[in-house]
Amino acid sequence: MVGSSSKRFNFPIETSYRGVSSSQKFLTKTAMNQLRTHLSFTQLRFFCRKQRTFHVTTANSSTGEAVVQYFSGQTDTMPASCGSFVKMDDDNSFLAGLCSSWGWEGTFYVGKWGHLMDQDRLYNPPAFVAYLYHFLITPGVTRWKCDDYNVGVSPGNFWKVFVR
Repeated sequence: MVGSSSKRFNFPIETSYRGVSSSQKFLTKTAMNQLRTHLSFTQLRFFCRKQRTFHVTTANSSTGEAVVQYFSGQTDTMPASCGSFVKMDDDNSFLAGLCSSWGWEGTFYVGKWGHLMDQDRLYNPPAFVAYLYHFLITPGVTRWKCDDYNVGVSPGNFWKVFVR
């Protein structure tokens, strides 16, 4: 859904599943909800690479399904992070190992996916440990983080979210 660049990222924000294509863009909660209605996907995969690689897929279980429902706007209940995903073989992130410290729900370190955001919950930020490690992509600015708290990007860095 989002690719790589060494320039200022200025991809469009897509509010409808009809705009999903191979081009780089941000999907809102509404677009994800529409996409799930049409594709019936059951898993999400988060993948970014900078200095390290954060690469996880939601578990094929009720806890993984809660994550899919949250990011596709079927619920506003932030799902628990631990036990809801599986690390992929190439994941060497600190973030994946600190799931009990993820999220913000009135306070930090709540062990949940997300940050009480609405339409931008899929990318701002879906997974993070406050002030340390983030999967964060922000439209129109260079505030892109992958298992770090550094905002800079370099050629070869990328952020992707897949559905299955």
